[in-house]
Amino acid sequence: MAKIASRIAQLTGEGALAVFTRAKELEKAGRSIIHLELGEPDFHPAAPVVDAVRAAVAEGRDRYVATRGIPPLRSAIADYLKRTRGLDIAAEQVLVAPGCKMALALAMMALIEPGDEVLYPDPSFPIYPSFTRGLGAKAVPYALREENKFQPDLAEIAAKITAKTRMLIFNSPNNPTGTVFTDTVIAQIAELAKKHDLWVIADEIYARIVFNGEYKSIWALPGMAERTVIIDGFSKSFAMTGWRAGICRGTEACD
Repeated sequence: MAKIASRIAQLTGEGALAVFTRAKELEKAGRSIIHLELGEPDFHPAAPVVDAVRAAVAEGRDRYVATRGIPPLRSAIADYLKRTRGLDIAAEQVLVAPGCKMALALAMMALIEPGDEVLYPDPSFPIYPSFTRGLGAKAVPYALREENKFQPDLAEIAAKITAKTRMLIFNSPNNPTGTVFTDTVIAQIAELAKKHDLWVIADEIYARIVFNGEYKSIWALPGMAERTVIIDGFSKSFAMTGWRAGICRGTEACD
């Protein structure tokens, strides 16, 4: 019997999705379930959004579009980031993808080689190490500990950087801890990235869910725009989880 590619054995699924599947089975059987497994809002997209999609489909705007995303949408995203996060991003640096996982996969495929090492937070989104291993690279965790208020230990990160380290991934606000990395931590990560010439993937899917102050993106720090790829999307803040709309913002990775 023909075998599947060996890299598939390096990929791991999400436990939350397995729990979600079982929960839906129980619902079909008549059980009342409170869903705590997936990061999904308990409301639906705003009526103007739904109306706009309905109108677009009725008008026949359901054909293939530019492969990097509809130009007006990319421009609107760039404008939004400038207005809300102070990021000087051109529309040409925005890639619209079918969900954040695809955007993340494309970015990592563009930036790491087999044998590279990728630093990622633990705990975090399980796809980070899964994609890393699937691409033939080594996933190297750095801990987010309760005693440190779930902030990264920069000394630990620095100690784990080797000649093979190619990329550092982080997610702030963090999934699953909810921690927003401090300005000091973000600045220290930036300095490490510049010192060791690392790519940084900043997963900013929860950037709009900040209750104190304004969100600070590592992209805005000196020398970071050229080495940072932002992963973002519409799922969490705009309740569009099933719409599969993700965003990649960067330089070479999104070209």
